[in-house]
Amino acid sequence: MNLPTYVTGTVQMKAHRLLREHTYNVLNEYDLTPTYWSMLGIIAEARDGVRQADIAYTLHVKAPLITTMARQLQERDIVQSVQNQFDARAKLLAITPSGKKFVKTVEASLYQMLYKLLAGLTEHDLEAYYKVLQTIISNDASLRKQG
Repeated sequence: MNLPTYVTGTVQMKAHRLLREHTYNVLNEYDLTPTYWSMLGIIAEARDGVRQADIAYTLHVKAPLITTMARQLQERDIVQSVQNQFDARAKLLAITPSGKKFVKTVEASLYQMLYKLLAGLTEHDLEAYYKVLQTIISNDASLRKQG
């Protein structure tokens, strides 16, 4: 593909805006932002809980933001604080039973929206798209290390 960068850049920006807009619309129905959703995903994937510092590191945000977000999700009975079985002084965040149901519901709504936006793409197309995004992220990390 030998398109000018202004053409590919315009397409990338438009696709990003559309994905972002539709994602925000779905998440707004559940009083969530993409950051909350990402945090919930990290917590839901952690079988025995996850440290707030690890969430902050993964999301590239400051720890106090995670503390505030965790408190709000606890108030909604979506996550809970649990004892770290390896360090009695440390607390972990874990998904609650109602939080598991909540995550499944939100995930289904997001999939329904994405199914419509991604219509016409094969599983292979989507895997290639994901690989491209991961490669860009990886290459950026390498560039940043070089300085």
